Amino acid sequence: MELKNIYTERLILIPFTYNIAKALASGSVKEVEELGLKTNSKWPRQDTMDVLPFIIKDFERNGQPTGFEGWMMVLKDNKTIIGDIGFKGTPDENGDVEIGYGIIEDEQGKGYGFEALKSMIDWAFSQDKVRAVKADCLINNAPSIRILEKVAMKEIKRDCSLVYWELLK
Repeated sequence: MELKNIYTERLILIPFTYNIAKALASGSVKEVEELGLKTNSKWPRQDTMDVLPFIIKDFERNGQPTGFEGWMMVLKDNKTIIGDIGFKGTPDENGDVEIGYGIIEDEQGKGYGFEALKSMIDWAFSQDKVRAVKADCLINNAPSIRILEKVAMKEIKRDCSLVYWELLK
């Protein structure tokens, strides 16, 4: 599948490639800088580094990008990467996908999370096999809860530490 960048009002969502994921996992930002993108010491975040091995495995298993890996959040105006968003694999047998996202602290609270999440949900629902997008967040993460509510996700359960969300197609 050939993936195209997704353009929002203020962001460009650029899909990770296998080479970008491998380079970032080894501590190099050279691959993204060669695309004309800017990085800083705050990205990739630790959460990003933690999921890179899974993204790399997905690339190796699927042989090509599916769009259900990670995407970089890039500011349109200055081409700086401020975070990332992505799915935790291709749709399962029920057509469910789980999404996660993170933004560097300096750029939080500016609406970028909502903008990126809304666009990625729209992209997911344009894929034939997707029936629902799911997410979870820490029970005390009020900003994430507001974003998930704003994109019309519904709380489906909670436990002592997490709130679980779902949006049906």
